[in-house]
Amino acid sequence: MLPARTLSFVILSLCTLSACGEVPGMEVSNDAALEAAPYPEILPQHALPQVPSGRLTETSEAELDARGARLQNRAKNL
Repeated sequence: MLPARTLSFVILSLCTLSACGEVPGMEVSNDAALEAAPYPEILPQHALPQVPSGRLTETSEAELDARGARLQNRAKNL
């Protein structure tokens, strides 16, 4: 078994060498339209679109229980 110091050095060296490789598919795009496009406007927080209200209501739990019961009945009938 290798000493801990040697093992650490080998692992660090391998990690360093793996970072030197080129990742396929990460080439720079030379699309002229993309380069000419304006930078998007940065909006203040109060001007951002609001998050829609929650989809859950007070009756959601009862509706889910009823749907679960219907699905259980369907499964039994199959």
